[in-house]
Amino acid sequence: MRLKALIFCASLCLFSPKVWAAGPATPAADFTISNPSHIPGVTLEPGSYTIHVVSRLSDRVILKVDSVKGDVHSTFLGIPNGNIQKPSASGAVRWANPADGSQYLKGWYFPGGSSVIEFVYPKAEAVAIATSNPAKVPAVDPASEGKVTDNTLSQDDMQLLTLWLLSLEQVGPSGAGDAASAKPGIKAERYMQVASVQKPVIKALPHTASPVPLVWLLGFCSLLAAALLRLIAYSRVSTLNQESLLRE
Repeated sequence: MRLKALIFCASLCLFSPKVWAAGPATPAADFTISNPSHIPGVTLEPGSYTIHVVSRLSDRVILKVDSVKGDVHSTFLGIPNGNIQKPSASGAVRWANPADGSQYLKGWYFPGGSSVIEFVYPKAEAVAIATSNPAKVPAVDPASEGKVTDNTLSQDDMQLLTLWLLSLEQVGPSGAGDAASAKPGIKAERYMQVASVQKPVIKALPHTASPVPLVWLLGFCSLLAAALLRLIAYSRVSTLNQESLLRE
């Protein structure tokens, strides 16, 4: 009975989903906006805000911005972009040129992060940014996938949305003599296709693994070994007692 109890307790500690899932939460970063600035889906008026990572997926990050007053709560997507130069300190990264006369935040750099997390904008806003800035702007188009387009989009839907990169290019008839007749247009590329071609070079793996599971495993093995040794000793004593009884 003791052996079964030990194995059950060790298994409960080792395989409990809640224990395995537990981990340090991403701390929220505080920041202040002095001029109206746009983030995906909402305009931040001058004031104090916080930003933190809700969850990290293989190709995207879910972010949330809250106002200190409690009147702004915006959840949106971001993608790690190692091509953006990291600022000297953590904080917001802005687009170089305003779009439609408004200032847009390009992304956020968290302290100790390996890269800047670039914000993914709804299609209309991404088109405006791409028109004013010579860069590929991450975008989503929930309406084309039958999803809602407002801030009620769930995190589950965010994980399934197709990511795009929008950029401005000259569109017109082919041929050198037709360059003057070319008109600017928006080019759209699937993010995953581009990301698969331009994979970042990983110099070293981040030291984010915890030794706790290994400690649990070693503890479980020790308990199991102790239980087996005790069982073997008990079997030997029983055998010796039986032999003594037979001799008598």
